[in-house]
Amino acid sequence: MVRCDICERDFSSQDALDMHNKHKHKEIEKKVRKKLTTKQKKKIRNYSIALITLLVIIALIYWKVVPPEDAPLINVNTDSLNFGAVSQARGTVSKEVTITNEGKTDLIINEMDTSCGCTSATLVQQGQESPRFSMSMHGTNPRNFEMLIPPGDSAQLKIQYDPNVHREMRGAVTRSVYIMSNDPTNSREEVRIHVNQVD
Repeated sequence: MVRCDICERDFSSQDALDMHNKHKHKEIEKKVRKKLTTKQKKKIRNYSIALITLLVIIALIYWKVVPPEDAPLINVNTDSLNFGAVSQARGTVSKEVTITNEGKTDLIINEMDTSCGCTSATLVQQGQESPRFSMSMHGTNPRNFEMLIPPGDSAQLKIQYDPNVHREMRGAVTRSVYIMSNDPTNSREEVRIHVNQVD
């Protein structure tokens, strides 16, 4: 025995129930079919939105990983500098890093920042030194700064560490300098410095 879900009548076989539904519940069956179709349409729309979103994300990742052929390309010759033992008596110490534009259009460095007020940085290009950048939270960094490095050219990143900013500090110290540019795949480059602060 099988029962009709709509009118709850019993039938001796599935064929008899199907025949009953076909003649007695034709309109209800159409509505059920229509509802299923609407559900299917909604499901297809949701899958389409998800697929488009995924394609946009893939395109953005591709843009980040594979830059346009004519994009600027920043190359910092090292991402880590060891200052060794730094004495307060001798004061501020500095080291330089070379930044090269390996791309095909102008590299524009538009901002720099450091992880602590004890660390600062300037850019030196063709004998001209930029304003000094330090920790931006202190509110003293230059605004609207831009240094243009043509394709194939270089500039020196001059990093300074002042041990007298934290007079009480002793031992290993690690700080960072951040360089922001218009390189589409690497807009924020980091150089770490390692210091052993002594008396």
